[in-house]
Amino acid sequence: MPSAIEVVKKFLDAMGKRDFATMETVIAPNFKMTVTGGSVFTHPREFAAQSKGRQKSAIKTTDRYDEIPTANGMIVYSIGSMAGEWNNGTTYSGVRYIDRFEVVNGKIADMNVYSDMAEFRPKN
Repeated sequence: MPSAIEVVKKFLDAMGKRDFATMETVIAPNFKMTVTGGSVFTHPREFAAQSKGRQKSAIKTTDRYDEIPTANGMIVYSIGSMAGEWNNGTTYSGVRYIDRFEVVNGKIADMNVYSDMAEFRPKN
């Protein structure tokens, strides 16, 4: 069985490519993703659909992974920054993020996304 960090890396790599088939191999049936602002998604496709209305691209660069054992599995933190392009054509970089994953039996059951994205969003 792959390590919890390997599961998270596989998910994030697939997310960057919008490879939903690969993401589905590492998420639990009860997967839940909560993002900054409180929106909750039960599948990465829902998150991608919401993001499509805001930005053309977003690429994460991970600085490090931290792993913490729990009674149910592992908590993995992915910490880094994002760069990309808004739908209006302007670019951004240096957006800090922390993703928190709960990995149970080799599958991601819960994901929490925290970022400074709102600080970089174009002002209308």
